[in-house]
Order: sequence, then C-alpha cells, then structure tokens
Amino acid sequence: MVINKHLTFYIRNGWPTKIMDAVTAESHIFSPNDELNAVDTIGVGRVMVRAMRYWGSALGIIEESKDAAGITHTLTPLGRQFYERDPYFQRKGSLWLLHRNLARNKDSATAWYWAFNEFSGKEFTKEEFVEVFQAYLMHEQFVCKKPALGKEFDCFKNTYVSENRFDLKKIVEEDTIPFFAPLGLLAYKGNGSFQKVPTKAKDISKDVFYYAILKDNQELLGENQQIGIEHLLEEPGQVGRYFNLSYVELLELLQQLENRKYIRLFHNFGSRYIEVYHTDCDRILNRYYTRAGE
Repeated sequence: MVINKHLTFYIRNGWPTKIMDAVTAESHIFSPNDELNAVDTIGVGRVMVRAMRYWGSALGIIEESKDAAGITHTLTPLGRQFYERDPYFQRKGSLWLLHRNLARNKDSATAWYWAFNEFSGKEFTKEEFVEVFQAYLMHEQFVCKKPALGKEFDCFKNTYVSENRFDLKKIVEEDTIPFFAPLGLLAYKGNGSFQKVPTKAKDISKDVFYYAILKDNQELLGENQQIGIEHLLEEPGQVGRYFNLSYVELLELLQQLENRKYIRLFHNFGSRYIEVYHTDCDRILNRYYTRAGE
C-alpha cells in the first residue's frame, strides 16, 4: 500500500503517450541516475519526472527492473498494444483499460482500488471520503494522517472530475482536464459533494468488457469455465465494482456477449452464471482495435 507516491501530480492528458515514447527511446530514462536527461528529454521538472514514473507503473503501461546501469523500464504487453494501436488514447476502450489497471492496483494505487472496490459510498464529501479511507487503512494496519489522505483524495478526484468550469484556452495550454473525465465515473454535485456515477452498458465496448472479465478471472478459469454473475457484480477487483455497474447494466452487457457467442448466459431458476467459450485475451483485444465504431 502507498499514499502520495504520485507527489500530488495527478495524471495529465498526454502523459501516458510521453511515458511510452520515453521508455521506447531509452529504457533507463526514468532511472534516478538519468534524471537530468529525463528532464531535458521529456521537458518537465524533476518532480514531474518521478510522478510520471509512478503513473506509468500504476497504470500498467510500463514495468520496472534493474540492470548494471540502474533502473530500467519496458512497455508491458498491454502498453505495447496501446503504443502500436492507440498511442494517443483516442479510443474510449483504452481509457477503460487504464482505469481497470489503476482501480485493481491495491499495492500502488491504494486509494483508487479502495474507492472503486471497497468503498460503499455513492455520494460523499472529501471529509467523508478521508474519514472512511483512514479507517480502512487502519484495519489494514497502515497508519496515515488525515492531511496526507486529503492530498490523496485531491489527486484521486482530479483524475476523474474537476470542481471548476474549464476555460478552453487554459485546457489547451496547461492540459489540465482530468484524464479519465470521458468515462464519467465521478461527478461533482456542488457544495463539496461528489458522486460515483453508475455506468451504462452502451458506454463500454463489449470486447473491452470481456477482456477485463477474462483477465480478472484467469486463475478461476484455469479450473472451471463458469463464473457466477454475483461474483462479477460484487467481488472486489471485478467488473461490477470498478466499472460502477448495476445488476441490470451488467446483465445487459453479458447478454450482448452471449449474442457475440463469447459466452453462454444462465439466468433462470436460481442459476446465475456464465459459461465462457473464448479465453484468448489477446485475440479479444485485437478484435477491439480492429473493429471500427467501438
């Protein structure tokens, strides 16, 4: 578990692309030994370089190792897909995949994991969020003071929503619009109140949705080709949780997967589960990036 490893810098539009470009050009670019080179190459300050290194790993687009020259980074398999298929993250499905990685990353993005998988609050203020989050951390034997958690909340909400109206010129110049704003997962209601917004089935690509189910349940599918619907809806780290899906919207998505012959849906007489037919994640993701209009 970590808090404030992003150094209060929330993910900016363009950063994932810059991270992938930098690592592809020079694998040691984010090594502390190469920090000055990173500042010159990427064109941001030292603290931002460190924040970008954090975000690249937390989002699951780069992975870290060590060699004789220091710390080195390479693109993950998913990062390679983005770099080759959607390097500027213009497709909404790419954003959903990045959000999935972040919201399942309990170790490196603890607040994001907790907010979408453990936190039951639908509408909340910063103070309420911090209070309940601190209790969760204490239960996990992780001690952190409220001011630090307040900064963590600010970074969390700034990745999804802003409390301010945007000036177009400012957005273009400073690129401050929340990176995950197009997903509509969080809304500012005014008077310091925020709301987790339920996702509609029409807003998620079916291939991306199915890819997420397969990746989330690889161990389970290794033993059985069946997954309970309640498991998908209610368990931490499952699509129902981190995609903010209601039972009705989840069922709609599953029915559409059945129409594509990806699964068979059993939803009667107490039998609520799916039977999986296709388990090749790479093939499913390839279909998404070659299918127009999703």
